[in-house]
Amino acid sequence: MKIMADPKSVCDRLVALEALVQRTEALLGHPLETPMVAIFQKFQDLEELVEKLGKLVNEIPSFIEGRMVSLVEDLGILTGAVDMKLEVVNMEISVLKRATDSAMSGDGGPSSKVRVSDPKSFGGERSAKELENFLWNMETYFQVARVSDAEKISMASMFLVGDAKLCWRSHVSDDVAANRGRIETWEALKKELKAQFLPCNSS
Repeated sequence: MKIMADPKSVCDRLVALEALVQRTEALLGHPLETPMVAIFQKFQDLEELVEKLGKLVNEIPSFIEGRMVSLVEDLGILTGAVDMKLEVVNMEISVLKRATDSAMSGDGGPSSKVRVSDPKSFGGERSAKELENFLWNMETYFQVARVSDAEKISMASMFLVGDAKLCWRSHVSDDVAANRGRIETWEALKKELKAQFLPCNSS
């Protein structure tokens, strides 16, 4: 004999089951919003972050290399400026030493009693007369003050002012930056000054 299920009882059970499912979803969340989905998304975000970090790390060596090249260039220019300043200081010390020795010698002869006047400075005037007078005055000064060939460049640079001083400093810096040979003789300096400031050579 078949026992027929009570329709009302079945319906009640379905209603109870649906209510249980709803409570479960309310407690655990919808299946598509489970913690596993959130964790997977976080893993994806982490992978993207690691990829970006890797690109930044790869760019670091080239950045450091660029900075090092820039620092080396700046150091070269600074070294050149310091060398030029040291030359001037050494020349001044040499002049003071000679003056002191002459004063202490007392009877060092007629030349020890002569006070050497400083030559007129040259400011870069584009005048053959001004430049030639400056060069002649410097050579006379070298002879009377007994300036050695090694000191003539440093001595002459002290009497360059204005545009002439700027031109000389730029020339020294450019030589250092380009790793070119420096002007080290009075004849070479005279040639450079004539090339820069004689009217026939100016643009």
